[in-house]
Amino acid sequence: MKILITGCRGGIGLDAARNLAARGHTIYATVHNAASIESVWAAFGENKANVTVEKLDVMDAADMQKAGQWDIDVLINNAAIGDSGPLAEIDLERVKRVLDVNVFGALELTRRFIPRMAERQKGRIIFIGSMAGLMPTPFLAPYGMSKFALESVAFSLRTELKPFGIDVVMVNPGGYHTDFNQKNIGKKYEWIDSSVLYKGHMDVIKKSESMIIRSEMKDTASIARQIVRAVEDKKPKRRYVAPVWQWWLIPLLRERA
Repeated sequence: MKILITGCRGGIGLDAARNLAARGHTIYATVHNAASIESVWAAFGENKANVTVEKLDVMDAADMQKAGQWDIDVLINNAAIGDSGPLAEIDLERVKRVLDVNVFGALELTRRFIPRMAERQKGRIIFIGSMAGLMPTPFLAPYGMSKFALESVAFSLRTELKPFGIDVVMVNPGGYHTDFNQKNIGKKYEWIDSSVLYKGHMDVIKKSESMIIRSEMKDTASIARQIVRAVEDKKPKRRYVAPVWQWWLIPLLRERA
């Protein structure tokens, strides 16, 4: 199959792309910055023959136009950003930026491939959500909000596109040690020194951070396997998750919120 994966600079996206390439699929692995192309290309090792690495910024109109011309069977919307800090004080422009990239960017890219898939009566669209979109995410709410919104996007599209033979699948990773969480946690320190409400409550924020970091899995192999299944299963499930032990904690965390 011909597969487009966004957000392949590292972490889950790159690991999934490498696994799929090793299984003989044709891969369009895309990155946010052109400077990452060479290192990502090198990461495919002996499986480079069926791999194209390209710049694709979902906020760049020219990039989106170019990507829309690619002939693919499966789209994996993995590109995402995050931000952090108390919702009572974070600049709303920072929140909007996360929603623009993670929700509207993914939806716009998806819409570019739907007509061709519908014409063929065949195709698969995979959204990489997060367990953070299904449970409380204090001080990381911009990211959690965006992944919660993707849940609705995926569930709506699943019903709307069923008459056209297009499968829509959700994949929900839990916490993995990819530096994504660490970078997002750090973003609040660009401005939180000016906090009014939380100046005397940084211990609460630090405790929340430590819980997230302690729960991270050391490598992304388990979620990469689930993405491969989401691509290759003849009758895909509505949702794939990993690690399973984190998935079973979600109802408890919701109840305690």
